Amino acid sequence: MTSTLQDHIVFLVDTEFFENLPAWVTDNFTVTPGGYHDGQPSRNKLVIFADGSYLEFFNWYDTPPSLDDETLPMRFWGAKTPGLIDFAITDTIQSAEESVGVVNQRLSEGPDKDAGLGVKFGKPITGSRKKSDGTEISWKVTRPEFSKGGKTPSEDLFVNGRIDVPFFCHDVTPRINRVPSLDKEKTTHPCGATGIAACEILVPKQLHAEYTNLYSKILGSKIEPGAGQSSHTLDLGVPQGSTRTTVVVRAAETEHDIKRMKERGIGLSDLIIAVKSDDLGSGGRRALGEGIASTIWLAKEA
Repeated sequence: MTSTLQDHIVFLVDTEFFENLPAWVTDNFTVTPGGYHDGQPSRNKLVIFADGSYLEFFNWYDTPPSLDDETLPMRFWGAKTPGLIDFAITDTIQSAEESVGVVNQRLSEGPDKDAGLGVKFGKPITGSRKKSDGTEISWKVTRPEFSKGGKTPSEDLFVNGRIDVPFFCHDVTPRINRVPSLDKEKTTHPCGATGIAACEILVPKQLHAEYTNLYSKILGSKIEPGAGQSSHTLDLGVPQGSTRTTVVVRAAETEHDIKRMKERGIGLSDLIIAVKSDDLGSGGRRALGEGIASTIWLAKEA
């Protein structure tokens, strides 16, 4: 069982959305104020779950930083369009440096190494923000570094920049300051949400095996068969409680998935949130709306 944990999901929103949250958010979730990030014009609001993970609504309220500023790891989100764009994993046992060292070692071992996709992780960079109550919190972010591998997809499948694998987020200040997941008022939601059931990763059909192996090495998880031959599931822990979550690596086969991948690129495509509810339709899950809301689903908790 891997020691790697789901940390949070990044959902990019424009200023109108951030300042006037739509009904599909407020009708389903309790939203907790986040704060303003230091050193860049961004801010966030959080949907915190009882399993210790959270959904982050991230907003640039002014021009994003330059890609040349290596001290700001969130700069890679500057060119992205609203919706699901990234997710973070963590490890509460090992330090940022230790975690990344282990992952980079796995990515350099064996005949397949990084599956020819050109992925390793860089050095941890400290980030911080001030909460609405004035509390300063800090963490270390470690982002992937990309190179041209033998099986790296073409640039047109990395729309507005390559973000096809997660990043690490390790707390410097106590995690409870960043994620107040022991506060039941903050983790109780109108829709009955209890945690993240799964993140779905959409990849090219011809590279499904390579991306599955890559994710297995990054997460330190055993590959399990998914719902069909076109998907595989990887186990992941959560920061709080005994439940587990998964990452599903799914091949783009349908016309809908291929179109989405061409429009948004390889990477995080759908978020499935576990809920205490039976009112989810015949498919066992339902989307929260249309447009970018159609990528967030509610599913009955296991």
